[in-house]
Amino acid sequence: MTTPLEKEIATYTEANPRSEELHNQAKNHMPGGDTRNSIFWDPFPLYVTDGNGTTLTDADGNKRTDFVNNMTTLILGHRPPAVVAAVAEQLEHGLSFPAPSPSVVRWAELMCERVPSLDKVRFVNTGTEATLNAIRAARAFTGKQKLLKCEGAYHGNHDAIQISVVPPIDQAGDAESPNSVKAFPGISDTAANDIYIAPFNDIVATEKIIREHAKELAAVIVEPVNGQCGMVPSKPEFLEGLRRITDELGILLIFDEVIAFRISYGGAQDYYGVTPDLTCFGKVVGGGMPVGAFGGREDIMSMWDPQEGTPTVQHAGTFNGNPMTAAAGVATLENLTPEKFDYLENLGESLRSKLRQLFAELEVPMGVTGVASLFALQFTSTEVVDYRTFATNDKDMLKIMFIGLLNEGFVMSNRCAGNVSTVHTEQDVDALVQAVRNVLTRAGYA
Repeated sequence: MTTPLEKEIATYTEANPRSEELHNQAKNHMPGGDTRNSIFWDPFPLYVTDGNGTTLTDADGNKRTDFVNNMTTLILGHRPPAVVAAVAEQLEHGLSFPAPSPSVVRWAELMCERVPSLDKVRFVNTGTEATLNAIRAARAFTGKQKLLKCEGAYHGNHDAIQISVVPPIDQAGDAESPNSVKAFPGISDTAANDIYIAPFNDIVATEKIIREHAKELAAVIVEPVNGQCGMVPSKPEFLEGLRRITDELGILLIFDEVIAFRISYGGAQDYYGVTPDLTCFGKVVGGGMPVGAFGGREDIMSMWDPQEGTPTVQHAGTFNGNPMTAAAGVATLENLTPEKFDYLENLGESLRSKLRQLFAELEVPMGVTGVASLFALQFTSTEVVDYRTFATNDKDMLKIMFIGLLNEGFVMSNRCAGNVSTVHTEQDVDALVQAVRNVLTRAGYA
């Protein structure tokens, strides 16, 4: 008997022969045909040829409504006119230079004007580089080595932080005092030994761990919205508690807002009213170009100041502050007005509400998480607030829904997380909800 997943895969395969052909070709030159694991899925990924507004076109000519926006990056949708014009203008003058460009100055001004924690900012090329440098700053500033992060949080692809990202439950230890589990072979033992793991959204358990190791801790790093677990927002008391405890004990607090910056005009820290010592950025701040940034308190950021000779902490990068990225970043931030964020929050809440109504109507064991413009489908009847509750998801149903939505003409992440952009409409929301209903019906849930 053919399973619902097999049926969805058969439909998908039949509709996308050119993508399958390209994937088979790619496997000749890249391991598994892949160079970006986060966008790989079985039996093969889509190969996209065009993006415009909310619409992606693949190599087979199929058009789909995009609710992932390059993993939350394209907050203004694909090819927003202002960003395209800014990049085109810069293109006329050069791709990159061995010196700063004027647009970088404006870019930094915009970041510091709108984000409460930013006295100064530096630019890099990825969110991974942003967290790497923030962690390095914390260690240099405090003279201490160890870190605390939350179980189930992704903070980039470097050794210092690739710990307990998706740990097997049988290795993860006690829920209130989790083990440090290397994400994969090749991560150094030192990295694992330098990190303590806390349960997300449990301030009582987390405070206990912080106080136990306070003399060793350089920093606590946290995502105000946990993307890996399905856009799970922090409880306000969790972030407020982290700020109170780290202030008391002289530990730096780092916010990873690579995703969460998009929830408010001034980022997650503005949304929650909690100001960290350092903040990491990526995705939306580059307008679709490769980007990362980090910044914070003047006394910490001064460690990079080269004006008095050799800075305390070194930081270079051929493409840091690249003029193409700066042009796209400036255009994006200048277009992201408070009114745009109001629109995104209202549309995101409408989508989450309509999905919850659907799940209640069909009596399916599902939920939805998210905040502002972010959302994710959760295939569990358990309320998802952290990694352990996220781990109760029905992984088979997740695969059915992901492939099924592709067959319905919608793109989400392969973990069924998504986000709305400023060019999405209520009609797009209603169409997605109907598509979810259709997939559930085919799977036998309605």
